[in-house]
Amino acid sequence: MKVLNFLSEHGPAGAVVRGDAIYPFSEIAKLVSKFTDFSVTDDLIASDIDLNEVDRSIEDRIDKLSGKNMKDVKILSPVLRPKKILCIGVNYREHAKESKQNVMEYPTIFSKFPDSVIGPGENIRPPNDVRQLDYEGELVLVVGREHNESGDRIFGYTVGNDVSARDLQFRTSQWLLGKALPTFAPIGPLITSKNELGNAGNLRIQTKVNGQIRQDGNTADMIFNVPKIMDYLSRYFRLEPGDLVFTGTPEGVILGMPEDKRVWLKHGDVIEVDITGIGTLMNTVE
Repeated sequence: MKVLNFLSEHGPAGAVVRGDAIYPFSEIAKLVSKFTDFSVTDDLIASDIDLNEVDRSIEDRIDKLSGKNMKDVKILSPVLRPKKILCIGVNYREHAKESKQNVMEYPTIFSKFPDSVIGPGENIRPPNDVRQLDYEGELVLVVGREHNESGDRIFGYTVGNDVSARDLQFRTSQWLLGKALPTFAPIGPLITSKNELGNAGNLRIQTKVNGQIRQDGNTADMIFNVPKIMDYLSRYFRLEPGDLVFTGTPEGVILGMPEDKRVWLKHGDVIEVDITGIGTLMNTVE
């Protein structure tokens, strides 16, 4: 199942995605009564509904509902109220090489804040004094309800960009200032549920800047894969429905280039991050 949030005439609303069409939860409720309880994706993520059962219930009947073309609506962030945003640093082998960092025994963890999150089409707004703005295309885990096995706590996956101000990030030994600023966690355009992508162990991640390919990697290159990440984080954090986990970026970031080849992001640059089975996230630097 693929779901997203969009701006309806009454405010933010959730919808099921089929191709280029979206079907608001209010329409899905005509086939699955439980959807009357859901206004936005956050409500669905926090529920105990069986997505496999929902897929079976709507598969042959969804075309009878009233849908909208995705191009005709404003798509919002696929999670509107995340409580925690956890991030894994240097989690791809090739990225570790380009960053001249050793493969760590344990995941490197940092965080972002809820106001870091923006949706597709929204602008990235760095502080005026930032001179070294970088992209990091990433797979983002969307945490669901708690089950017996940590892997089963994943509701699904979305696309993310771990926007990084390198001059602020490395001003001290703590990365937070360069990572957790407002608008520095674009996600979207939708969530693909875990029952479609499994543990996301072989997904292509591609990042473009102004149409030029900068990153072209695969989640198979992860040092700590999705189950290992969830197992580790679950030991120490109380993960809640709607929490987000950025899982690291492949090689190809600006920081990894020779110093004389680095051209940092600037006003007007358009960054697109595409992940197999999910979609393309696009944002512009303001």
